[in-house]
Amino acid sequence: MSRNNKSSKSKKSRTSKIRQVPEACSRCTRNGEAFYCFKKKFVFDIDMARTMVGEGRETFELEPDDVDYSVDRAEINEGHLEHVDPSIPGIVGHVFYPDEDGTIVHAHRLIDGHHRATRCRNAGLPFHVYVLSEEESIAILIRSPKGSKPEHLVSVPQPVLE
Repeated sequence: MSRNNKSSKSKKSRTSKIRQVPEACSRCTRNGEAFYCFKKKFVFDIDMARTMVGEGRETFELEPDDVDYSVDRAEINEGHLEHVDPSIPGIVGHVFYPDEDGTIVHAHRLIDGHHRATRCRNAGLPFHVYVLSEEESIAILIRSPKGSKPEHLVSVPQPVLE
């Protein structure tokens, strides 16, 4: 990820606009969005993540290889692409999971904005993201595997699968 070097004063407001939702789009009419990864072992509360990244947070440009990685592993609804706003940043969260030897692996994952990232990629545009802190990433977990929380985040509440 590279920093978006625009000053906060020159940043264009990235609040979502109210627009007509196509009746046929099941993605637009869905309530309570969540993101699933690693065979649904991790579930993130996207609505909560969106409230955390409100106005004023710095955005970063997601590297094209990272956009490709994220988009190529996501289920993209082609009918939904035409009416998403690619100017709204996505959200990247921290993911922690135990390796085969029990070592905690730390990774970053795009958890919101796959359709917007696809539109940007298709148009040759950069895709910007907000990055959650480690604590915020743990706080928005709805579900995660046992042993996936590093020692320095033990005090952050996190649901655990048994």
